[in-house]
Order: sequence, then structure tokens, then C-alpha cells
Amino acid sequence: MKKFVFFPLWRIEDVEKYLESMEQKGYRLEKIKHSYWFYFKESTSKQMCYFLSYKSFRGSSMGNCDYALLSKHSANPIKSKWCFYTMYRTKEYKENLSLLYEVRLDYIKTKLLENALTALFLTVLFSAIAFLDIITRWSYKEIFLFSPIIGICVYLTIYYFYGYFKQKNKCKNYEHDNFNN
Repeated sequence: MKKFVFFPLWRIEDVEKYLESMEQKGYRLEKIKHSYWFYFKESTSKQMCYFLSYKSFRGSSMGNCDYALLSKHSANPIKSKWCFYTMYRTKEYKENLSLLYEVRLDYIKTKLLENALTALFLTVLFSAIAFLDIITRWSYKEIFLFSPIIGICVYLTIYYFYGYFKQKNKCKNYEHDNFNN
């Protein structure tokens, strides 16, 4: 069975829960293509834990998570092609992976902020170029070239800042929950 499952970076836990529920229903994730196409095969129903490790322009923290998943938690990476992450399947309980979840929360928060600031910089850059073009030439033809680019950059800036604040709140709640327990 092939399913398209789109998810933003700040909703990774929802995808993991979805994959765990599919595993319990007797559909095991076999491979992933292009980050959002999930291929399942029928299997026996099992209680498994899935962990998504973000890998695009990764820092050492996610590399350490990968190492810990493979060596300490006997996780199996899911075969993937053209993905910005690696998905792991393990028999470990989620409670045993709490440190890895905490590292990932902070890492994703940092990546979302980096992406938001990059998009904001591009928005300002292209807006300045368009503005200077209007002032120096008094021609509006070039503004139509920059308008879609500026629009995309504005959208990405809002999208990534929204994700950053969602992830930041998730980190605060995670710390609060773990501090009280």
C-alpha cells in the first residue's frame, strides 16, 4: 500500500504516532520515497516505536542520535530515497528514548529558526533590489519579476517562524513535564 503523508517539521511526533498505529493495524513501513511517499506491506501486528532523525544539513547532535539508535537501541533504519530525514523502527519503549527526543526537539527548533532567518534575509534582499530598481529606472517591468520571488520568501519566512514558535512551545512543555515528573 502506498500513501502520501505530508507533515511539517514541527509535527514529526504525529507522523511517528501514525506509523506506530499502522504497525499495530498490521501494516509495516517498508520504504519511503521523496520524503512523503510511504510504502507499507502487510505484516503481523506489533508494538513498535518509530523515530525520525532529521538529516538535512545536520549537526553532530542528530548524528549522535543516529549512532545511539543503531548501537544502543537496536533500531533498524527504513529504506529511503530522496528524504530529508532517516526513519528508524525499534522495539524500545518511548520512555527509553526520551533523551533522543529532547535532543531532536532542540535541534529542530534551531533548524526552523535558521530557515526562518534565511527566508527573512532573502525577503529583505529581493525587496531592496526591487525597490532600488524602481527608484533608479522608474520602470515597473522588473518588479513583476521579483514579486513572485518576494511572495515566496515572505511565505517561507512566516511558515518557518510559525514552526519555530510551535517547536519552542513544545520544548517548553517537554521541559516542564519532565521537570515536574
